[in-house]
Amino acid sequence: MKIIKVLGIGNILVGDDGFGPRVLEELQTREIPENVELIDAGVGGMAILSWIEDADKIIIIDSVQTGNEPIGTVYRFTDKEMPPSDMFMLSLHDLNLVDTINIGRVVQKMPEEIIIYGVEVIRLTEFTKEMSPEVEAAVKEVADLVIEEIRNS
Repeated sequence: MKIIKVLGIGNILVGDDGFGPRVLEELQTREIPENVELIDAGVGGMAILSWIEDADKIIIIDSVQTGNEPIGTVYRFTDKEMPPSDMFMLSLHDLNLVDTINIGRVVQKMPEEIIIYGVEVIRLTEFTKEMSPEVEAAVKEVADLVIEEIRNS
C-alpha cells in the first residue's frame, strides 16, 4: 500500500496564506484511508523535506500569487510540470516550494509522485484569520480534488 502524505502549507493568521491548513481542516472532517497522513507544514521551507522523504506520493496545498488569474483560481501541478518558482511566496515561506523540491531532488530520494494544488490569493500581508471569499470558496473544491487524488493512487 502506498504511503501518501498531504501537506498543507501556510499561516492561518495571515489571511489567504492560511489556505493550505484550512484545506487540511476540511479533510479532517472526511473519511481518509489509513495510508494517508495529513500534515500541517506551517510555512514550509526546507522542513518539508523531512516530512516527505518516506512517502510514495505527496500532495502539497499552498497559496500562490501570480496576479495573472482571478482570486480563487485553482492550479494543479505535478513534479513533471513544475510551476515557475516565483509563483510561491518567498517572504512568508523562507525558501519557496519549488526551489525546496528541486533541492530535495539533489539531496535525498523524493517520492514517486508529487502533486501540488495552489490557489490564487490576494490577502497576504495583514494579520487576520479571515480569507477572501473566493479563496474560502476554493477550500471544499481542493479538498474534493485531494480526495480524488487519493482514490486514484
